[in-house]
Amino acid sequence: MKDSKKRELLISGYGPDENNKTSVALYELNQNKEVGRKMWADSLTAPSYLTTYRDICFIIREESGSGSVLCYQRVEDEYILRDELKLHGGALCHIMYQPTDKVLYCSFYETGHVAAVKVEDYHFVKILNFFQIQPEHPGELTRAHCAVLEPEGTRVFVSNIALDRVYIYNSREGELSPDTALEYIQLEKGAGPRHLKFHPLLNYLYVITEYSNEIYVYCFDREDTTIQVKLIQKISTLPEGFYGESSGSALEISKDGRFLYGANRGADTIAVFDITPSGTLKKIQDVKCGGRHPRHIALLKDDTGLVVANQHSNEVVIFGVDENSGILTGILSRYEFYAPAYAEEV
Repeated sequence: MKDSKKRELLISGYGPDENNKTSVALYELNQNKEVGRKMWADSLTAPSYLTTYRDICFIIREESGSGSVLCYQRVEDEYILRDELKLHGGALCHIMYQPTDKVLYCSFYETGHVAAVKVEDYHFVKILNFFQIQPEHPGELTRAHCAVLEPEGTRVFVSNIALDRVYIYNSREGELSPDTALEYIQLEKGAGPRHLKFHPLLNYLYVITEYSNEIYVYCFDREDTTIQVKLIQKISTLPEGFYGESSGSALEISKDGRFLYGANRGADTIAVFDITPSGTLKKIQDVKCGGRHPRHIALLKDDTGLVVANQHSNEVVIFGVDENSGILTGILSRYEFYAPAYAEEV
């Protein structure tokens, strides 16, 4: 286990290449939010997304035609590989761990598959589900991009960026089955729902879209075994007056539920929103991301900094965050890393 007093940053990307052998690494993070000593590193192929829980770290290989997920155990200052599972969906792009049932949910961009995998003692022991979200018409693309667990619930929400839908599944001991009351949420054609976040305290769901550069805001109510979802707002993540090509990538919400951050690749900006008591968003700031193509953003554990993985400029940038207003106060540090796709404090 790690020293609880130390601050650390875990970064992964689309490496390695000839000049950059490291594709995933753990670093010390000092009091000034500067990246320091490299504590551990590996040279996996395209580990574009990861997730951690206590001393477990799951890392993917994003490969065309297949996808692998690796399970590491944290031992002192290193992550030790314990198991690897190869799945046959194409381009595994997102994973989410559900610790209560010890299940890892996997989303495949290339083929629209979703998998649920049981984990025991740092090993993948059983594939509970492996299925493809079927398009309505032959030849139509299907691309699963993200799975998130409903807070205090038993449902898993899965975005399909090609079908403009967020599918809802019941989870029983981790195994998925379609929700018979509400099978999916339909977004406007061409929106491209990419990533999802639930409000940490209230019954609101936020969906950032890749193609339309918007955030869809939904309120939801639970009644016994059913759920009702209602769209209450759509709002652009782009700066006013921007007309170039851009795509929404990631969103983050402060732990107190007051502020939301959305990233735009192309416009290369971070949009900052105030979350009103009714769950709707009010934009309060547009900030250049400090590089090019911000693929992922994450708040530090104390919400005093926002980490931005700028994929095309090969660097991770950390912004300061004003705790009262939520606005980004400027760049505190930069760190060079080849094609970063994910970064978070662990």
